[in-house]
Amino acid sequence: MEFSKEQLIKLSDLLKSRSEKQLTIKEVQKFIQLDTIDDCKQYLTVMLDFYFDVIKSPEGRKATSYIEDDRNIWMQTLFSEGFHFLSLLDGVGYNKGIDRLNPIVDPSVLFSVARRIYESVIAFEILFVIPDSEDKKAILYNLFMAHGLSERLKNIDEEMRSHNPERVAEEQKDIDECLREIEGTDLYSELDQQTKNIIKNAFGKKFRYIFKEDNSLEFVNYDDADKLLRIKNNMLKGTYSYFSLHGHPSYVSIFQFRDAFKNDNRADTSIMAPHATQCVLAFMSIFIVDYMKLVPEIKAMYDKLEEPRRFAIGMYEDAMRGEKKFKLLKK
Repeated sequence: MEFSKEQLIKLSDLLKSRSEKQLTIKEVQKFIQLDTIDDCKQYLTVMLDFYFDVIKSPEGRKATSYIEDDRNIWMQTLFSEGFHFLSLLDGVGYNKGIDRLNPIVDPSVLFSVARRIYESVIAFEILFVIPDSEDKKAILYNLFMAHGLSERLKNIDEEMRSHNPERVAEEQKDIDECLREIEGTDLYSELDQQTKNIIKNAFGKKFRYIFKEDNSLEFVNYDDADKLLRIKNNMLKGTYSYFSLHGHPSYVSIFQFRDAFKNDNRADTSIMAPHATQCVLAFMSIFIVDYMKLVPEIKAMYDKLEEPRRFAIGMYEDAMRGEKKFKLLKK
């Protein structure tokens, strides 16, 4: 994830008029590059601190529907994933008797968690941010619920089914209720038959759909989902495939693990860990900015932070969407 010198200058200039302590281009570049593991942990901690403050606040738990309640829990899962990523940056060691393995940072594990965070942000956008009406949100969210419940029900083995028929019946009841919720919306009655068929065929099987302008449905693949984040210049193009290459047991992940811990190749880990952290910071920045749009009270909390913290939390979102101003610094 590279930023040009021109972008760095703009980011620095934007802050100069708003802060008593001006951030230099070098300081901004250090934030973006994350030269060391300690840099990674420092900036990720700033992000997680704000997430934690939101979770603790009454505003972070405010909800007027079960969908909004789940939206708030979604943020808690992002915090958990980000915190686990932070813990992995400390590395893990192992002791057995007198033998000892010094702590290591495994890039493949970092990219696996980063991919999970990316998937969470994409799903959040599809379910909570992109839908421009309550009916659209209800249809898409009940597809999401039906998918998860159906998968869980499918994984119940015959022995458990025979011993827990009440649970099976309750699961099926919840799935049926999802369909009733979808069909009960005014929007559903207005959809053409082709779109209704898509919903019928997707029910319990898929959920990553977006409504197009004509109210038809389009399925979203993770490989192309970066377009939904409104990122400029294809900055995240190929990111999901990159995560999969390094997170899955591919040949690349094997030889990189082999080479990462050779004495003359230790730099590979110090490069890949900051890159994975950049990605996580970018996703968490996009998520929290869009979350604040849904919950204005959280935006008010953000505005009360001192300027460097606001910058650290919102800069990635601002820069990646090419807005040419650090909009969230307005007082």
